Amino acid sequence: MHFFRELQHRILLIMVLLSSCTLSHAELPVLGDPTQQELTPFREYLMGRNFYRTLRANVDFVDDLEVNDYINSLGRKLTSHSASPDSHFRFFVIKIPSINAFAGPDGYIGFHSGLILEAENESEFAGVMAHEISHVTQRHLARRMTDSSANAGTMFATILAGILVASQNPEAGAALLYGGQAALIQSQINFTRANEHEADRIGISVLRDAGINPQGMASFFNTLLQQSERDNVLAQMEYLRTHPLSTTRIAEASNRIKESDRQLPDDSIDYQFSRARIAVQTTASKKQLINKILALPENQQNLLSRYTLGLAYLSDMQTEKAISILKPLSETHKHPWIKLALSDAYMANHDTPVAQQLLSELNALYPNYLPVSIRYARILLDTHNHDQAIQLLNQQLRTQKEAIVYNTLAKAYFSKGQVSLAMEATSFEYELEGHLKLAAQQVNNALQQPGLNKLTIQRLESRKQTLTMRIKKEAN
Repeated sequence: MHFFRELQHRILLIMVLLSSCTLSHAELPVLGDPTQQELTPFREYLMGRNFYRTLRANVDFVDDLEVNDYINSLGRKLTSHSASPDSHFRFFVIKIPSINAFAGPDGYIGFHSGLILEAENESEFAGVMAHEISHVTQRHLARRMTDSSANAGTMFATILAGILVASQNPEAGAALLYGGQAALIQSQINFTRANEHEADRIGISVLRDAGINPQGMASFFNTLLQQSERDNVLAQMEYLRTHPLSTTRIAEASNRIKESDRQLPDDSIDYQFSRARIAVQTTASKKQLINKILALPENQQNLLSRYTLGLAYLSDMQTEKAISILKPLSETHKHPWIKLALSDAYMANHDTPVAQQLLSELNALYPNYLPVSIRYARILLDTHNHDQAIQLLNQQLRTQKEAIVYNTLAKAYFSKGQVSLAMEATSFEYELEGHLKLAAQQVNNALQQPGLNKLTIQRLESRKQTLTMRIKKEAN
């Protein structure tokens, strides 16, 4: 009972937070699109930011450089072939073992770690991703709100509530599903049958145009449906509750797939390596995972199993064993993630010069590749090569403005005693994370630092004015 009382308090706070995203009086709806009259782009942006910030504050994310870079790269590849190729999407993974994915406001698309572990290849995972992207580009959530009396804040708060339940107590989530509140919750989060069919149809086209075998969408949905019928695990498969499946829907999806589509690639080593990294990070017992891999028959010992074993040894702080697995693997396979894991193992084993040499070589081979740049910058800071780290990070910002880059840059500037520049970098980090008032405070703090030249003051004052105008606009 204590869990449910706590959950009710959280849901209430979330509903207030999301519902408080009021519409600016100066912002007029776009005529011709009825959803715009209910959920304007600016209001949806505010709701999306609050939605993501609330998730960040309450749910464990997979904060893995390689996984997040891969997930977002795949997302950009798919969205470039969608109905809204210029729209901004943000893809992320949360550490929840259940099988689910969701589309929040303003293109925030999340995946439970359990879904990635269940999807056997990239085609199956990309099928779910393309489906969720299509829900966003077709504005199904906004239509759901327009076609019913549901308040947008309440609707998105309900989605968040379901995620919070799953993250903290899966059994309570199942009880909630079958309890008296189930009908109310389901009525607000379910897509209509027409929405699901439309997302399938458009998603298949997106996959085809992106050069990915669309058969994975139908096969993954079919696998989930068969498992739920055979094992009676519907309560654990939240995806089936929020995206109802049927044999008819799966058959229709299969019929849309052309014979030529089946010749398209259905997997990638990046996806399999991502699954391995998530498996190691989310497993309760690293030693059990290690023993499971060691017990595999010889014909199942391959690149993926060895990479996973190396990661598991590293996570279990058996660094010498990790190096003994990853070093020969890196000599026979050139995938950068293997050497990145090896550099992590050397760092954990206090072999900093060897790790630095590895990262220097990787940086030359893969310039501006975020997982390499961040690790290399960090080791440069550890070895007091501040100027080189700053140059590397500023170069990264020319192509990829991410909060983690600004966070690392701020540390580099602070290590050099350049406090105002460190605060300015932190302000960009806060801005990207949606904390505008904190960003403005960092700019104010930077302006208070002694010895600033005229150009620096002008730049900071201009940034302060921009942030102040954005804060005022959002307050109206």
